[in-house]
Amino acid sequence: MRTTLSRPQRLVAFASCTAFAVAASTAVASLTIESISVDGRSIDLSSQTVTAAGSSGGDQPMLQLPAGTQRLEIRYAGQSDQELSPDAFGLVRGTRLRHRLDGVDDDWRDAPASGRVLLQFLDEADTVIDSVETSVCDESPGWQGSLERSPGRDYRFVATAPPRAEHVTAHFLSHGTDHGREVVGQISIADVVITVTPREREPEEHPLPITGPPDSDVLSSTPAGWTRRGSWGWMAQVREGGPPTRQPVLAIIDDDPDQYGNWSSLTRVPVKPGDKVTLTWRSAHSLGLGGSVVATYRDLTPGQYWFRAGTFRPAGEPTGEEISLGIEVVVPWYARPEVLLAGLAVGLGLAAALGRSVALTRIKRRLEALQRDHALERERMRIARDLHDEVGASLTEIAMQQYWVQREMEDTAAPATLARVERSRQSVVELVRNVDAIVWAVNPANDTLNRFVPYLTHAVEQFLEAAGVTARIDTPDNPPPLPIDGRLRHGLFLTVREAVNNAVRHGRPTTVWLSIVVDLGRETARLLITVDDDGTGITPAEANGGRGLGIESMRRRMHEARGVFAIVPRPGGGTRVSLEVPMAGRMS
Repeated sequence: MRTTLSRPQRLVAFASCTAFAVAASTAVASLTIESISVDGRSIDLSSQTVTAAGSSGGDQPMLQLPAGTQRLEIRYAGQSDQELSPDAFGLVRGTRLRHRLDGVDDDWRDAPASGRVLLQFLDEADTVIDSVETSVCDESPGWQGSLERSPGRDYRFVATAPPRAEHVTAHFLSHGTDHGREVVGQISIADVVITVTPREREPEEHPLPITGPPDSDVLSSTPAGWTRRGSWGWMAQVREGGPPTRQPVLAIIDDDPDQYGNWSSLTRVPVKPGDKVTLTWRSAHSLGLGGSVVATYRDLTPGQYWFRAGTFRPAGEPTGEEISLGIEVVVPWYARPEVLLAGLAVGLGLAAALGRSVALTRIKRRLEALQRDHALERERMRIARDLHDEVGASLTEIAMQQYWVQREMEDTAAPATLARVERSRQSVVELVRNVDAIVWAVNPANDTLNRFVPYLTHAVEQFLEAAGVTARIDTPDNPPPLPIDGRLRHGLFLTVREAVNNAVRHGRPTTVWLSIVVDLGRETARLLITVDDDGTGITPAEANGGRGLGIESMRRRMHEARGVFAIVPRPGGGTRVSLEVPMAGRMS
């Protein structure tokens, strides 16, 4: 009579036949906290209370940490003293450890864990001459709690065949190099392909399929081309893979932190030194640590927390066993609510007093500045009056006296003498005009644009009329009352007068145009003045300051006014002088 066994029964029977059977009853870790370290300083555990699963701790004392703690480390461990029921494929010998800090962690956390993937290169005598490895870490994306429900993810890594290499094989192990053999978890391996890319030939793919003998159940057999190895070879199993194909996969069910299992390929793929070897495979995995684990937390804010540690099956299902420890980060005295409120009240009082003091100081400085401005305006008005009443009147009297002397000498003096007297009288008249311009510039009553524009245009019209040149004036009808200080007014006036004088003396024009534009479209208002003439024009050498035209003086005045000066040939003939200066303020 032939007895038919279920798949789990066949797998257990197979494990017994290969001497990898386990005991009928197993134990689970009894959790303990081994040590606590705060910023590198060990904490005495004798006064700390650790509670079992489901207990809040009640009024038990909590581990108190000072505010400003930068690093908290809790080492906990599990020891076998409790049975754990088997899963669907056999008995479970150990558990993985997880922890969480309520108030910080949203879910249970594993310590970092990894499995290893190796490419081993063999020489002609099948001796391993080199090994290149990578790792699979923690949980693969989309893990659903078991290999059967979790989709796989594609992985790859590349190595170069070393000297004397003749073959290469692939190996998958359930423990990583960082944590020795403390890894607990599950790994599935499928779609394994070794691709060899020679230097001068096309790549050659070598699939390593998961198949069994004819008419056999692959889940209870060893696939052709593969072998089980490791300290507990029973951990290497064949199981049904996840969606969408659910094809058989190589699995490593590592349920013992002190042991490991692995799958190794028996197929020796031929290679030559220097060939590029690419290993690709598909894996779903969930890996954690058993034995002893260190939970690390940094920069905890003041408040109360519960640290919890628990045991879980290799795939991540909880066993129900937990321990917890209350932790309180103590609020420093200066951060307590009553201290903060008192400090806030004192701070507000000091801020109010300081604000009042600053406001009074600003008002005082503003009054002092206004007083200085008024004193300066009074002094400027006095200077303007003195210049007008004394210097201007005296110069006018000298000019009149020269005029009468010239009249009396017309019939007796030589023509050369009369010419010298006339030149002297003209110099005095010009000096009177200059004094008048200075008086106008000094007078603070003229410190606005709407007073400057009419004065400038009137002076230009008078000069051009006396010279017999037609004047064309283009200015705003109502210039805005923008402030313009005396120094800027005087500099602009002298520059425009110099430009008009140069045009008449050197260009011999028939017409001179004066244009004044006020640009209010910018953050700071700007004044634009243009003097055009239809005379003989200007050469590049003259534009650069030649022929004694006073161009450097005009350029210097505009530079001091933070303005722009340009002198260029005028389109259509003649010369164009352009001035652009920023105003001290703008219309609101």
